[in-house]
This record gives sequence, structure tokens and C-alpha cells, in this order.
Amino acid sequence: MYPHTSLLHFQKLTFLMLLFIGINGKAQIENIPISKEVTVDRLYIGLLTNTGLFDHTTDLHNFSSVQFGTRVRIALLPKRFYIRSFGVLTKTQGQTLQILRSYEAILIPSEKISIHLGVMATPTTEIRPNPTTWQSQIETNAEKTIIGGRPGIKFKYNFGEEFIVSYGIHNHDADLVNHLKVEYKQLVFSSFVDHNGVFIAAKWKFQNGNLLATGSRDTITFSTVMPIAPHYRFYADSAYSKALRKHTYFEMGLRRHFREDGPLKGFLSLGYNHPLKSVQGSFFIHI
Repeated sequence: MYPHTSLLHFQKLTFLMLLFIGINGKAQIENIPISKEVTVDRLYIGLLTNTGLFDHTTDLHNFSSVQFGTRVRIALLPKRFYIRSFGVLTKTQGQTLQILRSYEAILIPSEKISIHLGVMATPTTEIRPNPTTWQSQIETNAEKTIIGGRPGIKFKYNFGEEFIVSYGIHNHDADLVNHLKVEYKQLVFSSFVDHNGVFIAAKWKFQNGNLLATGSRDTITFSTVMPIAPHYRFYADSAYSKALRKHTYFEMGLRRHFREDGPLKGFLSLGYNHPLKSVQGSFFIHI
């Protein structure tokens, strides 16, 4: 058997599932009721392929990945107390299977306050795309520098007028670390301090795009996705090393999205990756 046969079968199955859903046009991928108490918040399936077109090396940088994810909410006390959990499987060619999971209890004593306890996104993590969304499968290098979920407790207070403050205490390798996030309309700012120093992230969100900047003791990153015409979006991603005093990562390109509505979405993209010195084409399809 060829080394990537199992992955190829997995990819074919994923593509056929996506095609079936797209043809039928009846897929509901959010808020699927299972019972009176149980709801599937999200269901995600995605297939991404990347092909090196013009490389400065003889090794073309090709890969494919498939990602499945779902998030479930169980109402123990309607509108007041929930258990929420997600599971995500990502298989990328040449890499081991990646498994992400969360499990949290959510108490909502009032319309303005929520308390979260368990293994979950920290206030800083919330700036990254949730793993059960399509944005997670195509995360920028800048987004990947943001810490993932950790055990802990998190408090959220909604002041109204799209002004929300989140505070959390989370376990970072046996250290308890304070996280703070402030969100006002389209602007989000978050920070924490651990044994590696201060980490800061800021994101400006707008329709079909965003601007993100992160800063740590060693690295500054920046990324953007920006609509430039109907169905077309420009993207750029960079990193600067303070120690090396030079840019260590840069990528930019253009995406052509298939459609903005409907159950089946995706894009074709063409871009340049400077570390790989490679022009790359990508195909992405998801529900």
C-alpha cells in the first residue's frame, strides 16, 4: 500500500460528503437540536490542499489536510447552566493526527454575567478562530502564535453597547496566569503575563476580514484578510524576530471565494511564501 493511501481515502470520503451536502443544500451546520436539552452548536467539515507551483528548491511544498469538528451544548438549567464541549480532528499529510478538545461548565446568573469553568479558551485564545470554524483550518501564522485553550476559570461581564470585559485565571504548565480581554464593537484587545513575559494581541474585525497584531518578548506578528472586490480577498502574514532583528516569516496572496452563502463554501488562492521561496496555489472547500 502506498504511504498516503489511507489519507487519500480519508480525503475522498470528505470530498464526497461535502459534495453530497452541497448538492442537497439542506445542511444545517449550526444549532442542530438533538433533544430538548442537547444542541449541536456547530458541525464543521473541511478539505484543504496546497500545491507548490514555482519553488527555488527541487522539493515542491505540497500537502493536503482534512478537519472535522463539532461543538455540543447541554442545558442542565435552561438559560442558566450549561455544559459545553467540542472535539476536533485534523489530519495533515506528513503529520500526526491532531486532536483538540474542550469541556466547560457555564453558569449565567444574569444577562450581563457568565462564569466558565473547565478546559476551554482563555480570554486571549478567544481572539483566535474557534477550532470548529473554517477560519481555524486556514489560520494565519500570526493567529497561531496566540495560546490555545487551558484549564481554568473565566468571567465575562457585558456592559452593553457591544462592550464586554473577560478575565480568566488559567494553568500554564503548572503556573496560574491572569488573562484579560476587552472587546468594544469591532476592536478586541487581550493580554497575559507568564514566565516568558508579556503577551499582547489586538484585532480589528470588519465584514469578511480583519487586522491582527501580536507581540511577545521575542516576536512581533501581523496578519490581515481584506476584501478588495466581490468574492476576492487579499491576505498578508508576517513575523519579526526581535532577537534576530529581521523578518522571519512573510506570506501574501489573493483568494477567490466560490460563494458567500449556502451550505458549501470555499476558495481558490494563489500566494507567495517567502520562507519557502515558493509560489503556492490552494483549494479549500468546507461546510
